[in-house]
Amino acid sequence: MRPVDPRFGFPLAPTLQEMQDVILECETPTKPVRFAQIAQADLPPAADWPATAILVTDHHCLAVSMQVSGAWEWRRADGGPL
Repeated sequence: MRPVDPRFGFPLAPTLQEMQDVILECETPTKPVRFAQIAQADLPPAADWPATAILVTDHHCLAVSMQVSGAWEWRRADGGPL
């Protein structure tokens, strides 16, 4: 990723730099990552969020979208069914 060019102008450059910093932190985390939180009934289709982790609030577990028998589905982080 290229650095933010300071020629973008003063009002826009800090925002672009902040966005770039967030993206870089997601690519190589240096601290714990906060997960999105959602109830099981509101989970989006796993195929729309491949290889994603979400905290399922009503089950108090981390769910991971994974491919099972060729289809995407949400599973608990330990691999069990949600």
